[in-house]
Amino acid sequence: MNQFENIVAWMPHTGLYLPNVDNRPEFDILRRDSLLLADEQVDRLYSFLPNKITSDYSRFVVDLERYLDNSKAPMAQKGMGYLYNRLIDGKSFDRSIFGDASYFTEYYKHKHAQLKQAIERIGNGAILLDLHSFNPVPLPCDIDKRPNRPDICLGFNEDETKLEDSILQTLQEHFEDNGFKVAFNTPFSGTMTTDTQTKYKSLMIEINKKCYLENHVLKKDMYKLSYVLKEAVLLLQPQPKRKFSWL
Repeated sequence: MNQFENIVAWMPHTGLYLPNVDNRPEFDILRRDSLLLADEQVDRLYSFLPNKITSDYSRFVVDLERYLDNSKAPMAQKGMGYLYNRLIDGKSFDRSIFGDASYFTEYYKHKHAQLKQAIERIGNGAILLDLHSFNPVPLPCDIDKRPNRPDICLGFNEDETKLEDSILQTLQEHFEDNGFKVAFNTPFSGTMTTDTQTKYKSLMIEINKKCYLENHVLKKDMYKLSYVLKEAVLLLQPQPKRKFSWL
């Protein structure tokens, strides 16, 4: 059995596809913003994980990380609920270019059903990793605009899906021992969950893009970060009981 078979990797912002905007200059800013908010190449950092759920579309088309109920999503007040109609700077855009909104609502539901099924397939003890990246400098649409962002943000909910404090501390020490500055629930907070009777844990890992990208291109030493992330995920696995013997 693969040592990561109990992990579900949720990567909702890796997509860049914007239907019907190719070669149309009036949508240059939309394409730029889509790239800025995408979790560029995050799937490459976690190439060792077998169970990945990604999106085919840019988050400007459908954002799988948001709530369907806009009243529960603070970013919906900025036109960035699960169906965006505003750009990073708050200016509106015509999202009808993408096509029928009902299609993307159904796509959203399909992906969340896929997430739930993946966790239930693993069963009790599953771990949901909510995997993202973020920009080194806060964007106009960001709620947390504090400077000096960390290298790695670990996010969690204060509920039954939260990992034990000792594990969170071990993760922090692991990253810091490898030269990365860590913060909890800063600049982004919480983690994805799904409605199921299966008992599982969930953790969001956000990586500062400066750690692995330069001008939207993977740094040559990105494999070092990938290795550190692999070791971090291994720390989440149950440790085998060791038999004690005087012999």
